[in-house]
Amino acid sequence: MADIVNKQISRRSFLGIFGASAVTLGLGLVGCGATGEKGGAATAGSSAAAASIDKITMVWLPNESSSEFDAGREEFGKVLEKYAGVKVELMTTTDYNVAIEAIASGKAQLANMGAEGFIQAQKKNSKVLPLVTTSDVDGKLDGAKYYSRICVPEAEMGTYADSAEETGYSIKKIKGKRMSFVSATSTSGFKVPCNAIMKAFPDDVKSSDELSTPGFFSQVLFGNSHPGSAVNLLQGDADVAAFDDVDVDTYLDVPEGDRDAVNAAGSVYSVKADAPQPFDRVQGKKFGIIQSTPVLNGPIAVNTEKVPQEIIDKLVKGLTSKETSEDELLFAPEDKEGNGAVWSLGDTAGFIAVEDSWYDPIRALD
Repeated sequence: MADIVNKQISRRSFLGIFGASAVTLGLGLVGCGATGEKGGAATAGSSAAAASIDKITMVWLPNESSSEFDAGREEFGKVLEKYAGVKVELMTTTDYNVAIEAIASGKAQLANMGAEGFIQAQKKNSKVLPLVTTSDVDGKLDGAKYYSRICVPEAEMGTYADSAEETGYSIKKIKGKRMSFVSATSTSGFKVPCNAIMKAFPDDVKSSDELSTPGFFSQVLFGNSHPGSAVNLLQGDADVAAFDDVDVDTYLDVPEGDRDAVNAAGSVYSVKADAPQPFDRVQGKKFGIIQSTPVLNGPIAVNTEKVPQEIIDKLVKGLTSKETSEDELLFAPEDKEGNGAVWSLGDTAGFIAVEDSWYDPIRALD
């Protein structure tokens, strides 16, 4: 059994900025058992120093480190052990930067990451490469995305209504507000919303760094997780907040409609009456979306300097297998959501191998 190490050492994937075609730019789609001609982590060419390994440590970002995912994390550890053939230790975190440093330094050899966090880790160590990501519901990369949202309390949505905008809402009145982000290394909780803000305020903001401290905003908070950022908004500590759908919607009564529709500007969500921590203190509170951007799904990343190529190949083949995609403790069917699984079949059909170049659109963000 994989060892769950709750050290609590003090953390998800972008389209709209470049248009819908961005998700298909530079993609060399790889299936199970990628070949040497297809690049990606499956053919990265591990260091000779990683010729042998007797244990793999897998680090998780704060969102997936919470106790509600204990069953899913432990199951994932078992699956990794089965295919890698070595013991697997699971490391949870409360800080994005700790996870980034762990995979870059080799303290962890695998990591569940957002796209931006992965890129930051790769900047520290070029041997960090994507192993797999979660596919769309058709088992492809075409729609392998989730949503970055900029939200406000439902009662304040009228302030941001703008008939001149195609969406009916504008973020042009957020200057001077109290803002909550997730983490400065979060893709959908910082990087993507910052780029949307810079696009809306080209004369006021030149870099995302300017948005991480007071100036453009009267106050800047970091929730350290997507639920944390949402709670900052709902309990009144922030006027505006950025967070994604996949890490938050399990706590919410989601509007009816397909995923694109319910993530559109103007949609209103309410916190479930029985929502657990950290939403237990904001049960029944409502927020609305004023800006929404599709984001590329983040990878399970591997430090190829530390993991032998033979094991990398086995992991890609095993993780992208039908057996893995049918494991309900990894990918919960819609009627079993809340069973502890980290991923939902309402969002994905399972894992798919992915090349490093697939994340080039994220690298192009400021």
